[in-house]
Amino acid sequence: MRGPLFYRALNSLPLAGFRRGAHLFHSALADPEEAQRRLLFDLLSQNRACEFGRQYGFESIRSVREYQHRVPVATYEELAPWIERTKSGEREVLTSEPVLAFEKSSGSASAAKYIPYTQTLRGQFQSALAPWISDMHHEFPRVSRGCAYWGVTPLSREREVTEAGIPVGFESDTEYFGSMQQWILGKTMAVPPELARVPELDDCIYLTLRFLLQAHALAFISVWSPSFLLILLDCLQQNGERLVRDLLKGEADVASGISPKISGLLVRDARQARNLQAMWHRGRIEPLGLWPQLALISCWTSGASAPMKPELEQRFPGVSIQGKGLLATEGVVSIPIEEYGAPVAAITSHFLEFLDEDSGECGLLAELKEGREYSVVLTTGGGLWRYRLGDRVRVVGFAKKTPLLEFVGKEDCVSDLRGEKLNALFVANALSEFECCRCASFAMLAPSIAGTPHYSLFLESGCWRPDLCVRLDQKLQANPHYAYCRRIGQLGEVRIFRIDHDARQSYVTHCAALGQRAGNVKMTALDKRSGWERVFPGAYVQACRAEVCA
Repeated sequence: MRGPLFYRALNSLPLAGFRRGAHLFHSALADPEEAQRRLLFDLLSQNRACEFGRQYGFESIRSVREYQHRVPVATYEELAPWIERTKSGEREVLTSEPVLAFEKSSGSASAAKYIPYTQTLRGQFQSALAPWISDMHHEFPRVSRGCAYWGVTPLSREREVTEAGIPVGFESDTEYFGSMQQWILGKTMAVPPELARVPELDDCIYLTLRFLLQAHALAFISVWSPSFLLILLDCLQQNGERLVRDLLKGEADVASGISPKISGLLVRDARQARNLQAMWHRGRIEPLGLWPQLALISCWTSGASAPMKPELEQRFPGVSIQGKGLLATEGVVSIPIEEYGAPVAAITSHFLEFLDEDSGECGLLAELKEGREYSVVLTTGGGLWRYRLGDRVRVVGFAKKTPLLEFVGKEDCVSDLRGEKLNALFVANALSEFECCRCASFAMLAPSIAGTPHYSLFLESGCWRPDLCVRLDQKLQANPHYAYCRRIGQLGEVRIFRIDHDARQSYVTHCAALGQRAGNVKMTALDKRSGWERVFPGAYVQACRAEVCA
């Protein structure tokens, strides 16, 4: 069995590679403007020959202000025509270097966004990971003495390529690292990344638990949503007997079968089997009894994930919980550095701007004011030029002269209970496909947090088909993040709440009670606030009985 000395020696190798990036980051904190200026002009020089660079005259831009004046702030929908050309195989469209892969994220008008990844963008992610990983091992030294679980996101993912054969999606979160670092990290991973391709999701989750149980030296867990960890613990409770049996046999009994490579990594573990069996009979799973070396969990802890942090702390007593900062599919905005107590702007990764909604101006890092909120605008090596990310941050302090940024939430009425990022425009398009919603006097989707979190359609209408819940849920699953949350059980199926009367008046009255001017209240397809079942007169329906609805 591999012990602390083995893991400490192996973990020291990637740390040596991270040292230079960490040093550059910490040195730049005292002069973020200069670091950002160099980063921007490196990108402009590198991409001046691509079509986007020629259109906006990258070659003749001489200052940051000139770049801001010449290139407009853009949403994904505005950049989408350029990205679609890249997906179809055109070269040198948004960047001069080739696109290695696309990663999918939630869209607003479109169901999904395809974010292009280049070698430069991957290097920019590594520039953010270097100071974070280095700081993590310094502040939590026990992490170096064991193995790690890096969440494979999403699980049970089918292989996808664009029409030009460009891959879509990562095999593992470790793909943000360099090739040598990936190899080393692979030797310290508790769960093999190959599990991401197991076709059945239930089998995928079960195998994740099976590998975690044989990882006695588990010291570090990195996932995105904390709800996923809670789901794993629930599944551990539900599958206790089966896991005990497989640990004793050195096998994994899953319906879809597993590859020889995966089965060859499974080992017999009678001690852990007895440990788990005793807990299961007591009716309480104690994670630290299974993984006594666990020192740190990295996950979202702000925005909609903040309420789950106390439950994690209760389930994992004594284990440190560290927020990830703001790391999006498109790029890195902030990273956790323990010394400063809040995530620090990722000044050596991307060129960062911050839109002030009051003035309409895009400010630079040196212009930000403590206590103010801003909308993030990114320029990245993947070809997102002055890209409005759709995330809001609040300045909560400074690391030397660099802002500390707290994630506030999504913009443009994006509901994000568990990472699903449902956008109001996308929801409106989904509802418009149902006649009962089109002809309804009121139809609105909103989150419900009672029991298993789910979305409810609040409907004042005389007709719907019996399968409306299922069909609407399927429409919403065109959003890949919502689909993933549904598949792993982070969200339950859509439910229908039938409003008896006066829906609009009830909505306006409640919004006014919350501080909105009644005359300014607009009807919306999506309201990200919960609790509407206590506002509207009516009740949830067990089944939809009307016979007419398209």
